[in-house]
Amino acid sequence: MPNYEEMLEFVERTLRQGNAIKPNNPYHGFRSRYLHSVRVYRWMQRIIDDLEVDKEACYIAAIFHDVGYSIEKKNHALYSEMIFNRYAETHNFPKELQKKVSKMIALHSHKELLNNKDTMPELILLMEADLLDEEGALGIAWDLLAKGARGTDDYKECIEAMKIHSGHILNQDYMVTKRAKMYWEHKKSFVREFIGELESDLFMEEE
Repeated sequence: MPNYEEMLEFVERTLRQGNAIKPNNPYHGFRSRYLHSVRVYRWMQRIIDDLEVDKEACYIAAIFHDVGYSIEKKNHALYSEMIFNRYAETHNFPKELQKKVSKMIALHSHKELLNNKDTMPELILLMEADLLDEEGALGIAWDLLAKGARGTDDYKECIEAMKIHSGHILNQDYMVTKRAKMYWEHKKSFVREFIGELESDLFMEEE
């Protein structure tokens, strides 16, 4: 049985060695690429039973999908694939499993493949899990932390930031599988209600 905790530790160690745990944006110091990978792995656990898939491939790809940031941001998917392949070879992964996971990692940034009927179901789940993280409540927290880091003394500025960033999901329907769609719609409802409640608390509807 694969040791997923060991893989997570390897990813964290690799990102730290590449000084890539934190993004370069000084206003996003609250974000951790390693914890994003952990959450994508957890999202995969939440949605995986909607399809008949290779679960090992899905979990491993979720863990390794962003480790390439340790080398470069622009081509991180390809570097993630490279780092995973090295890990798989030194840990004697079955060749078919390695090949499948490698392909998933290499393609995970191509979200247009979600709507392609020929996309393998494991890749669909990986892209969904990746998209589900840092949206909804977590997206709002991101906006507020980033706005606070930049400096503001106006609640209304925070609302405008949320409408642009965390609110972007309100007009987007990326999800394919039933369970992912359920979580996505819940996140959309939460963002819509939160912004509406904050506008009401600020009496903006009366202006």
